Amino acid sequence: MTGLEKFGARQAIRFTATPRRGLWTDIRIARPFARAARLRTAENRSAAEPAEFAWSLTDQLCFCMVRKIHMRTILVFLLSCSLLRADAQSELRSALTRLTGLGPVKASVELQVSGGDGDAKKPAGPENRVAAVVEDGPEGMKIVWSRSVMAAAEDEHRAQIRDPEAKAPTRHAMDGLSATHLSDYLNAAPEMLGALDQAESPEEKDATWEGQPARLLAFKVTPRMNERTRKMIKQLDATVKIWIGADGLPLAAERRLQLKGRAYLVISFESSELETFRFKQAGDRLVVIRHEKESSGSGAGEHNHQKTVANLVLVEG
Repeated sequence: MTGLEKFGARQAIRFTATPRRGLWTDIRIARPFARAARLRTAENRSAAEPAEFAWSLTDQLCFCMVRKIHMRTILVFLLSCSLLRADAQSELRSALTRLTGLGPVKASVELQVSGGDGDAKKPAGPENRVAAVVEDGPEGMKIVWSRSVMAAAEDEHRAQIRDPEAKAPTRHAMDGLSATHLSDYLNAAPEMLGALDQAESPEEKDATWEGQPARLLAFKVTPRMNERTRKMIKQLDATVKIWIGADGLPLAAERRLQLKGRAYLVISFESSELETFRFKQAGDRLVVIRHEKESSGSGAGEHNHQKTVANLVLVEG
């Protein structure tokens, strides 16, 4: 007798698989089949009956069971991978939540501003740069401007008193480094958590960022607006992309915004923005070390185009 025949002669050839969510079904072979198999030795088989016939059913059932077990293993594996992928957003949220943003931090920041407001017949404003040193910690925030920056801002203010049309690029750039802007740079986790709260249809895939492996999380967002603003906006498309490192923290991010609307029933307007961010962890803080923003808009015969680039360098001590 073959090995398979010996197995069939000893066993009742009964295979039972408990149904689980439709993946398995019961398969049974009655004991008489096993007894009949033992009687069908090579001497008693007729020439018309193939020698392997007695075991063909057993072979098929064994193969069927192995195949079902194999398919179940594959399904469990794929389901596990899916759950891991779907949990990436939770992992990012958990990593951001741990960054409380209470520890002391100090950085030098430089902001470059170009473009401005006006109409098509007026040239854009001059490009300008300003720099400051900012410190934040349990006792609050401190911003230090150099004497030269403060002197330039005072000169521009006096010029605007004499001529309301005079440009004030230094003062305009300083507005871009307000306390609220700098606070967002030095503690970026809360704003990103807010974006995750508004995430719609998130998608994740493997990617690279500056040559290192990363995961790319992309989703749409619907910014929260008051009722008056919501009535004016007729079309809005906002998307966010976040590159996540191996530690679950963001490496970089991108935000795009396009909107169209109408104010007072007669004034149409449209606007678009593109922002990119680069991050670095500093203690219990997620710090923006580079922020680029390019925006443009038009409405009521006016148009504007502006680009800002902010660079932060962390200072020890």
